[in-house]
Amino acid sequence: MIKKVVLLLCGAAMPFISVSQTKDSSFAVEINAMAMPSKAKIYLLYQQDGKKIVDSAVQHSGSFVFNGKIGRLVNATLLCDTTAIGFSGLLKKRNEKQDVLRMYIYPGKVMLKTSRLIADAKFIGKGINSDYFRLEQMLKPVTEQKNQLSRLIVTADQENIAMMNQKLDSLNRIKKSIQQRFITEHPDSFIALATLQEYAGVSPDISVIAPMFNRLSGRVQNMPLGKEFQKFLSDQTALNPGSRAPVFTQQDTAGKPVSLASFRGKYVLIDFWASWCGPCRDTNPELVKIYNEFKGRNFTILGVSLDDTDRKDAWLKAIKEDGLKWPQVSDLKHWENEVAKLYSIRKIPQNFLIDPEGIIIARDLETAALMEKLKQVIPIK
Repeated sequence: MIKKVVLLLCGAAMPFISVSQTKDSSFAVEINAMAMPSKAKIYLLYQQDGKKIVDSAVQHSGSFVFNGKIGRLVNATLLCDTTAIGFSGLLKKRNEKQDVLRMYIYPGKVMLKTSRLIADAKFIGKGINSDYFRLEQMLKPVTEQKNQLSRLIVTADQENIAMMNQKLDSLNRIKKSIQQRFITEHPDSFIALATLQEYAGVSPDISVIAPMFNRLSGRVQNMPLGKEFQKFLSDQTALNPGSRAPVFTQQDTAGKPVSLASFRGKYVLIDFWASWCGPCRDTNPELVKIYNEFKGRNFTILGVSLDDTDRKDAWLKAIKEDGLKWPQVSDLKHWENEVAKLYSIRKIPQNFLIDPEGIIIARDLETAALMEKLKQVIPIK
């Protein structure tokens, strides 16, 4: 079974969803931290239009202030350095326990108050971050146990690994029950909607998830994220075999537009991947073998990369290193890739096999299954 890199909606890979149509895109984050050392520096990390942003602030009169412009709600991270090792130093120690806090930024002001640790900060006032903090506190005992088990599994023997995995499964069930309670008790909260996305996973049981979504308030359902989630749910059937594949055009590595429609008359595997995706890179050698066997028999692959603008060189390097000879396109917007959104991609690698008439005939094929499917539809003459 090929492992998937999954888009998590309340974690570091949170999609960057528009929630406001306001003309004023200015945001501010103000942190009151009177007891922090004077040499402390706080970093604000987020992504905008596929580009990683790293901002920093030092203390002035007991406060750290960030200002910027952003037109939509973005999942962000605050990272504190009290030892003057700098951002690169913090990255080198990312496997150690760090003073970190996840939050949201959006047009408007976010205010926090803490003593010495950014991880202990409390949000001032009600709103998205207060709801997010409430959920995180509810999940904290489970999260801590999962993190501890994950660290122990690395050095455990086979017998203990099986036992630990059973414990992790149990903790995941507890987590889902907590999430379900939060969603039910906060129907008018954006965080309930974001939590429902994570709860649903990448292959949701529509009979369970649709009623939960319908119990959210109309205001939340009509948010851009709500409408996107509705599309994701409907796409679970609209993008199944037998449906017509949505057409798209995106630029290739040389900046030239490539249209799916231009491949009409061929079998096409639309392959969603990224240079940073380990499971994708592990799959590429098998895809190369399949491509080489069928490329002269009315078949091709169209790669759609979820790389971002900061990793264009890595994308090009991965194509060369992995020997990918088929067309490659990307708008370099990471998880916000327009084709990925069109196909409701929430995990990679993921693929769709299209017939010469533009109809989806299979999806989410492991390489062995893809080989067998191609042998069925493109027999040797």
